[in-house]
Amino acid sequence: MRKLALAGVVPAAIAAVLAGTGFAGAHRVHQTAAAKPCGEDQTSLTTSIEGDRFEVAGGKLALQKSTNPAVRKLGQTLVTDHSKSLSDSVKLAHRLGISVPSKPSPSMQWELATVATFTGTAFDRSYSNLEVLDHQQDISESKDEVKLGCSAAVRNNARQEIPTLRQHLKLAQAAQP
Repeated sequence: MRKLALAGVVPAAIAAVLAGTGFAGAHRVHQTAAAKPCGEDQTSLTTSIEGDRFEVAGGKLALQKSTNPAVRKLGQTLVTDHSKSLSDSVKLAHRLGISVPSKPSPSMQWELATVATFTGTAFDRSYSNLEVLDHQQDISESKDEVKLGCSAAVRNNARQEIPTLRQHLKLAQAAQP
């Protein structure tokens, strides 16, 4: 039994010595390898970053195109909150070695381009409906990460986002004409 317990430490110790960190660094090398996020974490964090970029762009679009106070409030709130979420999520992704997408997903870009073609109340209706559906999906995906994720840091990030996403959903529902 003792040999099995050392099996993970010995290769880590060798890697640490080869890396020049010495045996004292072996424990950190082993912990880092064991703490690597799983596919669910990577997908969740990547999708969250794409979503933050989508929300910031959509919020700015709402601020440019809408004269409806509820839609403008929704847009400004999304820009503010998702800018902070984006910053936090990017830092977490970098720390975990997860690639950071530089723009929303292609389907998100298409949704923004489609909504941008509308004006007046048609824009307000289309944008607020999109945000209702999007935030329902975001809440569901965050709950899935909390239940299924491997990384405590990514699960915690998702858990912290849920109350804000629920508030955004309420604002989007209130903005529907």
